Amino acid sequence: CSSDLNTLERSMLMPQSLTAVLENLRELLDEPDITVTPTISQVNAAKLPKLKGRKSNTNNGWKLAVLLPDSQIGFRRYHDGSLDPFHDSATIELAFQIMSHLEENYGIDLVINLGDTLDFPMFGKYEQESAFSRTIQDTMQAGHNFLAMQRAIAPSAQIVFIEGNHDCRMEKYMKKFAPTMQEMRQIGNEGYPVLSVPHILQFDALDITYVGAYPAAKFWINPRLVAVHGTKARSNGLTTTQYLNANPMHTTLFGHCHRLELSYKTHDTAGGPVKNGAFSPGCLCQIGRAHV
Repeated sequence: CSSDLNTLERSMLMPQSLTAVLENLRELLDEPDITVTPTISQVNAAKLPKLKGRKSNTNNGWKLAVLLPDSQIGFRRYHDGSLDPFHDSATIELAFQIMSHLEENYGIDLVINLGDTLDFPMFGKYEQESAFSRTIQDTMQAGHNFLAMQRAIAPSAQIVFIEGNHDCRMEKYMKKFAPTMQEMRQIGNEGYPVLSVPHILQFDALDITYVGAYPAAKFWINPRLVAVHGTKARSNGLTTTQYLNANPMHTTLFGHCHRLELSYKTHDTAGGPVKNGAFSPGCLCQIGRAHV
């Protein structure tokens, strides 16, 4: 990637090569260049580059999955109009470089966004800040760009969006303050409600598999491996131990706790010993500063 990202031309369009996708990453995520309005509308569709065909890794019986945890895309907007992101663009850039390498050399079969892809502090239950105002559309556009980059890098992969507790904040806000508008749909389109994350971020155009209904949202990769956002986050020990004990018959991949954790355990059962595991891949948001 170019080291001088600030000299890149501002653009809302996806560039025409994978290198350009990665080089333009910080602008697409941190400076979505949205005209500031108090309304929410469907995002501008990103133009995806045409990439060469992927390698297939399915012939040997194995499939390759990528986990993208807790990016918490969102912003503060200061009085001078500048945007201060909650997501960590440098870490996301590294994740996309790794994805690019994996796709080119092995072929990615599955990409799982583990929840809290969006932050939505303006819809949260915590104390509000004036800097949260007028950042909804910027958040939506940056979120779409984040997913569009995944599709550009791995055009044949199944991309899954698991709803987390932050992602569902807007839906809960609507349910509380404007329930009659919650099920509005575009005329002639019986898909997602207009005021929903999948519609606004254009999940259908990007071929995104949406797994909603947090905290019940689960995506089963195989009969003994499940991905969830999660509800557990221990401050004085490993969160993985809670999943090991709660789910002895399968391995759980989870987010939410913002820490890199990996544990295994063998359980005695009537049918013999059963081993399971629990894994948290950390997060893609900034954790060294205050946000909600």
